[in-house]
Amino acid sequence: AVLALQAADARLAGSSRPQFIGVRKALARDLDRLRALPQTDLPGMSARLESVVVAIDTLPLAVDARPRAESEAPPETATVADSAWRQLAADVWREIRSLVRIQRFDRDEPVLLAPGQAFFLRENLKLRLLNARLAMLSRDQWTFRNEVKAAQALLEKHFDAQSKAVQTAQGSLRQLGAAELVIDLPTLNESLSAIRSFKNSRDRDARK
Repeated sequence: AVLALQAADARLAGSSRPQFIGVRKALARDLDRLRALPQTDLPGMSARLESVVVAIDTLPLAVDARPRAESEAPPETATVADSAWRQLAADVWREIRSLVRIQRFDRDEPVLLAPGQAFFLRENLKLRLLNARLAMLSRDQWTFRNEVKAAQALLEKHFDAQSKAVQTAQGSLRQLGAAELVIDLPTLNESLSAIRSFKNSRDRDARK
């Protein structure tokens, strides 16, 4: 549409007839509306989806994450004045701490997965992203966003949120999910009406 309007304006620009001024103004307004439309970079979006798919096999699972070792204060040096009961209590406490580990999660505890289940989890995530890419190429906004959201949910539930690679994948999916695939195109009614009015006016003049 942009090329057609530009070609029409170029042809009218070669004439000095004042009757063309109104038509050229209408063409210019429609051209401005078309140029203001957002651009959807489908090849770039497809490449970003592909990068996430490739990274899935190496993303760490949440159940495999290990808590960071807590820094322990150096043991206090026992003095001769320490009683035997106090020393015994300290020894028992150290033994208990070596047997019990408290781990804090800022989200629900991840589901334990068998090795085979982990494989199918990763394959399911890949399938979601491949479906999203097919929907993107067919401009199916609803399916695209649903598949991206489902992939985000799998990443959030089963993968280590502290991993930089997982965070990068989540960030890419958030940006992709916010992209607009379906753009409402403006009509060219103003240009068409101006051309039609000019043509009708010229025909009336020819009949006189």
